[in-house]
Amino acid sequence: HAKGPTGTLGLSLQADGVALAGGVPPQLTISEGETLRLRLPLGAVGVGDHRVTVALTTPGGDVLTKDLTIPVRMNDPEVSRMSRFTLAAGENFVFNDQVFAGLEAGTGSAVLSVGPLARFDAPGLLATLDRYPYGCTEQLTSRALPLLYFDSVARAMGMAEAEQTQTRIDQAITRILARQSRNGAFGLWRADSGDLWLDAYVTDFLSRARARGHAVPDQAFESAVDNLLNRVNAYPDFDANTGGRGQDLAYALMVLAREGAASIGDLRYYADEKAGDFGSAMAAAQLGAALAFYGEQSRADVMFARAGRMVEARLNAEEQNLWRADYGTSYRDAAAVLTLAVEAGSTAIDRDRLSAPLARAGQRVSTQEAVWTLMATNALIDDLSSAGITVDGQAPEGPLVRFRDAQTGADPILIANGGDRDTELTVTTFGVPEVPEPAGGNGYAIRREYYALDGTPRSLDGVKSGDRLVTVLTIVPFGRQEARLMVDDPLPAGLEIDNPNLLQSGDIGALDWLETTWTQSEEFRSDRFLAAVDRRTDQPFSLAYIVRAVSPGSYHHPAAVVEDMYRPQMRAWTDTGRMSVTE
Repeated sequence: HAKGPTGTLGLSLQADGVALAGGVPPQLTISEGETLRLRLPLGAVGVGDHRVTVALTTPGGDVLTKDLTIPVRMNDPEVSRMSRFTLAAGENFVFNDQVFAGLEAGTGSAVLSVGPLARFDAPGLLATLDRYPYGCTEQLTSRALPLLYFDSVARAMGMAEAEQTQTRIDQAITRILARQSRNGAFGLWRADSGDLWLDAYVTDFLSRARARGHAVPDQAFESAVDNLLNRVNAYPDFDANTGGRGQDLAYALMVLAREGAASIGDLRYYADEKAGDFGSAMAAAQLGAALAFYGEQSRADVMFARAGRMVEARLNAEEQNLWRADYGTSYRDAAAVLTLAVEAGSTAIDRDRLSAPLARAGQRVSTQEAVWTLMATNALIDDLSSAGITVDGQAPEGPLVRFRDAQTGADPILIANGGDRDTELTVTTFGVPEVPEPAGGNGYAIRREYYALDGTPRSLDGVKSGDRLVTVLTIVPFGRQEARLMVDDPLPAGLEIDNPNLLQSGDIGALDWLETTWTQSEEFRSDRFLAAVDRRTDQPFSLAYIVRAVSPGSYHHPAAVVEDMYRPQMRAWTDTGRMSVTE
């Protein structure tokens, strides 16, 4: 009570999307200067931003209202699933909410593509990149690069309008340039130098963006090109027995050739004398592309033919979990070889044979695999139309891509093949499964434990509000693994990260019982802890951070995950659970 009459207050609450777990007293009595506090427990019902309206009628008859927004999220790891089938002539397909079967309500989204885009699931890959939660320089570049060529598909998916797509590309350029060192090189998580392959990949993106009209500051771009030129000029000799074997050199030469800055003598020397020493099919194709830029088509075709043979040999062999400085896999290399050969106009490869492995269904893909498959799609597809296909009885304009969100409750969409030929149809769905997977992994195991600050093990059942705990994540490789790992630990709503600078600064004198590993990057977000770790060993390692218990209640506890960012099938996860916070 601040002023005015005292006496009876009328109280009402209206909640949309959350449940009021306790009764709300319709009337209260307040006296002069008194403060009343009510505890009104809420229960999460569905995912979304929900509204709670509090209305209070004063003893004097005034009505005071307050609108509150209660965000409800599921932090559990998403899954994706892809269904590809043939829509025969005369057949129909209904795109409705049945695609979300088995997913938690409100967490699902799905994208449908028909015709040329469906073969490689281009819209699904574009959505995968758009949803990618991490942000190293390679990943920022991979998310932006396809938007240069798939802006119409992005618009059809509802990702952004045309102007927004261009803005997103420009924003990516700005963020990437913030990680450029003064010598023109780029760092993976901050301004740094030393990774020539990453320098070439970023400069490739900047070069393509400039060619399509995006503003890249001249000084920054010229510095990036000069860095590649300097590194190429100082590149040491290598052969088939040398680690690395020229993958970064080949990429730098290709980008320099596009900009007219490569030496034709160098290109001829590497093609004629060192062709067999390059360590990946992508590198051989990039040298071929560099030669094609200078009109050396015969030499280029020789390199593309070599790249095609290397791809086929390695796709038929088991993928090794070895460190690759070029962030790649055999699958990524196949997509890159196809892209570069088509862009260079080479007929030295069998396009159909290289395309076949790119149409694989249902497998997790890395950012590199996704971006180069999209680039291959762009290179191969001249016409995005789907003749004879109708959507709700109407011929579609532009690419036949439709997006569906579980929260919107949109009407079903009828896809009909009224033509005389069969066509491909692909549906890719994202969401949180209703039944969480039990703890498990492929290549790794991960364990999550909690301790008091003195190292005493703690349970999350009945933590007192205000208590501080140490979260310890332990990752155990199954044998020797060489990988760039991301550790992702989503927080339950009852915990928040406490003083992240404590571990970053090394000021952990009271936690001398901890033994943690060095990280490439750490992020202490409001909803999760992230850490990037490079490992080339079979030894377990641990990470730790401090949390504080906050609002009393009972909360869902999502699973923690460790994943090889460039071989995402190599991953592990903990059990999900619950925790409670008391007064």
